[in-house]
Amino acid sequence: MRKPIYTDEQIIQAGEALMAKLGREVSATDIHKALDGKGKFSRIREIWEAHQATRDEADQTEIPLPDEAQAQLEATVATLEQSLEVIVKQVIARMTEQQLRQASLRDRDFALLEAEHMKKIQKLEEEVAYLEECVDEMQAQAEAEADVIENEGPELEQPSPQEQAPVAAAPRAARKSPNPRVKKTDRTPRKTSRPRCPAPTK
Repeated sequence: MRKPIYTDEQIIQAGEALMAKLGREVSATDIHKALDGKGKFSRIREIWEAHQATRDEADQTEIPLPDEAQAQLEATVATLEQSLEVIVKQVIARMTEQQLRQASLRDRDFALLEAEHMKKIQKLEEEVAYLEECVDEMQAQAEAEADVIENEGPELEQPSPQEQAPVAAAPRAARKSPNPRVKKTDRTPRKTSRPRCPAPTK
């Protein structure tokens, strides 16, 4: 079997050096170019991909922190939790106060509006009572006048028959003409004699 030009370690070192130089991830193509295009490309790719997988697994493994750092971290988290709790309580208290203030303002406005409507209703009730009193007075006055007319009716003097006769005859007298007509008599027509004209002179 032919010996490879570059070993696995050389290929990995070339890739790491290239990453440090470029400051980014590199591919098998970049490593193959850095090695002057020598070596089998498929082998370089397999070795580099296997190295990347191993490196990712190593990055994902948890590195235990020192006890002092862990204690500081826990204290910082507890302080942040307390601060957040205080902030949340302040926000809730402020929102509750605003809600209570708005509710108080609404109750005050409602009370003022209710008092205004009650004044209007009281005024209307007073006007209705006054009108009812006026109607009652007018009805009482009308009933009193009706009673007076009813009581005075039978006391009126009735005219005697002698006084009623001329009144009844008055229309008849009124129909008579002041100048009575004279009855005409038949007259025979009279013949009038005309004077004879004088004879003409010869």
